[in-house]
Amino acid sequence: MRFDNQVAIITGAASGLGRAYAITLAERGAKVVLIDICRAFDGECSLMGVSNKALKQTQSDVEALGAECLVFEFDISSPDCVISCVEQVIAHWGRVDILINNAGVHKTSSFESLSFKCWQRQLDVDLNGSFYLAKAVWPIMKCQGGGRIMMTTAASGLYGDTGETSFSTVKMALVGLVNSLSVEGREFDIRVNSLCPQALTDMTREHLAEPVRELFSVESISNAMVFLVGNQAPTGQHLLAAAGSYSYGKFAEFKPRFYAEGAATATKLADAWPRMNQALPVTFHRNGESQILEWARRSAAQYHVTID
Repeated sequence: MRFDNQVAIITGAASGLGRAYAITLAERGAKVVLIDICRAFDGECSLMGVSNKALKQTQSDVEALGAECLVFEFDISSPDCVISCVEQVIAHWGRVDILINNAGVHKTSSFESLSFKCWQRQLDVDLNGSFYLAKAVWPIMKCQGGGRIMMTTAASGLYGDTGETSFSTVKMALVGLVNSLSVEGREFDIRVNSLCPQALTDMTREHLAEPVRELFSVESISNAMVFLVGNQAPTGQHLLAAAGSYSYGKFAEFKPRFYAEGAATATKLADAWPRMNQALPVTFHRNGESQILEWARRSAAQYHVTID
């Protein structure tokens, strides 16, 4: 799958999966925009003077492949910097075809020990940063007739984990962002999906037991990324990828139990719960409106309301 003449923005591009994504897309003909932060960030977004050594190495490796490359150092939690960056990309190349929101922070902490500062930083980088970039490229993708946006989630967000309150919260929030943006973007061929990856990187090394580390290759994740930003990408979908395994994730509604107005009680729900949480068939809803419509249909008859 090729990406010739396409422009791809990648955050967290200095190392780990971001670096792997950049190299993979460059190998396939894309022009890449590398974004990461430096410790000496002063609030300015500039193409000049890359000080992040890891980011500079990624740039060097990308350019060694013969790919065109722009490099930015700034904090994606700054909306002004995000806007400035995208404006510079458009001035240089005139388009943005792919946005990969990969940047994130991670610090394990019990809920009781979690500080307000750490909580806010997690939201600012992982969630707000992804929102700012998506919002900045959205009108561009609409005008050019399409685009691809990939958000990065995590197993902790989908299922929860001890010591991962802030991390899991923002990752689950990104699932909701994907769901809504994909609905709005359909008519413009803006396809928005999420990737839930697990690979051996500096961020995850401490969380993977040594005997299994080699199973979690970066390559298998890069393959999933290529699919989600390629011309055959779905939209509004959530792909889990790790250790050579790929699976599709989606929220499902089990078969409902319906009670007439006033008939349901907390005791009845408690008694029914063992059967409710495994009742088939399972229903997948296209969007929130679909779920609301189903609720209305189940209740309409007792009020003599007809729903087409």
